[in-house]
Amino acid sequence: MQKILSLVLAGGILSASAVAQELNTPRFKDDRPMIVDTFVPFPKRNQANQPPKSEEDYDLPVPLEDTFSLHSNPTATKVIYLDFDGHTIMWRGKEFYYDAWNMEGDSETYSDTERTIIQLTWQSIAEDYLPFDINVTTEEPPLEDLMNTGGSDERWGIRAVINHSTDSYSWAYVDSFNDDEDTEMYAWTGNFSSIDETWIWTADSVSHEAGHALGLSHDGTKSGVEYYTGHGTGEISWSPIMGWTNYGLSQWSRGEYSGANNKQNDLKIITENNGFGFRPDDHGSTIETATAIDVETSTGVTGIISESLDVDFFAVTLPRSGILQLSLQPDNLAPNLDIEAQLLTADGSVLETSNPPTELTAGFDMALQAGEYFLSVDGVGYDDPNSDGYTDYASLGFYRVDLAFEADFEDSGQPNDSAQDSGGGEDSAGAGDSGQKQDTANEDGPKEDPAGGCSCSTQRSPWSASLLLLAAGVVFLRRRC
Repeated sequence: MQKILSLVLAGGILSASAVAQELNTPRFKDDRPMIVDTFVPFPKRNQANQPPKSEEDYDLPVPLEDTFSLHSNPTATKVIYLDFDGHTIMWRGKEFYYDAWNMEGDSETYSDTERTIIQLTWQSIAEDYLPFDINVTTEEPPLEDLMNTGGSDERWGIRAVINHSTDSYSWAYVDSFNDDEDTEMYAWTGNFSSIDETWIWTADSVSHEAGHALGLSHDGTKSGVEYYTGHGTGEISWSPIMGWTNYGLSQWSRGEYSGANNKQNDLKIITENNGFGFRPDDHGSTIETATAIDVETSTGVTGIISESLDVDFFAVTLPRSGILQLSLQPDNLAPNLDIEAQLLTADGSVLETSNPPTELTAGFDMALQAGEYFLSVDGVGYDDPNSDGYTDYASLGFYRVDLAFEADFEDSGQPNDSAQDSGGGEDSAGAGDSGQKQDTANEDGPKEDPAGGCSCSTQRSPWSASLLLLAAGVVFLRRRC
């Protein structure tokens, strides 16, 4: 795909820099304000949790040649289009354009580095919007699919114009997602030379501006901080999408952290005011409706926790006694989900709960007798949101389950409650996450329940093309935990 860096107009060639001050001056559209965001440098508290540094270190969703064909939810009728290749608009009777994004200076093509950044940007934004019935895409939709013309029209969305040169801030019109015209929002990519700094700055800017377009306001503090940058360290460092996020866990919010100045229920506003709701459930929520996993032919499945009340169940039948290993990971790049998993017997009794207190992953490594078992996957919170924790309000998003089974061919017993943990550790209960599932679109405040940990060592596995293949129920050949 060629970059569109200039446009010859009737009055000559107009550069984006020549009209940037006028084009991006804060203004109103149909009485709706433009919110201009000048973000701050990323916090330094969790630098050990940074992603890799070069394109070779990433397991990208698709081959580089397919960078401009990415879709997070292809069947959805609502869309967020990531527009990297330039865009022309009419403003005050004049025709203006945005330059195409161009990090490395080649005006003709996108380099491998640039395509890598685009894919990582898409992956991060897709994770933020994965719980909803909306498609985040890099493929330009028909113009009519970006406008809500009313009546029987069911297809509309918003264009996110992304570049590096128009100005050094990002902006969006409040509530513009439902406009009857192609109203753009704008995201500045920052002045960075590295892949990781560029994709995360760009992705977080787009997710934040799209939040404004969907009706959301800033998450700050009562002390006057406009963008709350979060708290905590490592994997469980937390920040709100409508504040300013970073390399840790980013989530939608309803102002449950200490000193919050915005109590908007993000999930309720997004799913009730914009023509779409939550994504349809992909796996059963009871043992009776559990998705079956064949341990002899499958080594993994993927799923999405799409609502706060969503718990996914999987049925695992062991043909004989042996060692069952299960490794559960959220999105490996920019997760929104903190996982709690439970292994249950055929009658629904809990054998073990896995919820390591300072990790987002979960896992089991157990000696089990032949028979039927169930795995449940839940999104949970951690500790106290008024200190270094967060509730399960928006612990939503992608996960994958990697599975391995080593059968004991000398034994074919039946399941019982004496299953032993072969991974070591005497107590599966931990002080990690908190919160029973909440109906977060309508309730205020967290509810608590017991939480647990697991002694099984788990590692992140690459996200790869999982998101694109979720609807097809694809299984994956992956390593064990």
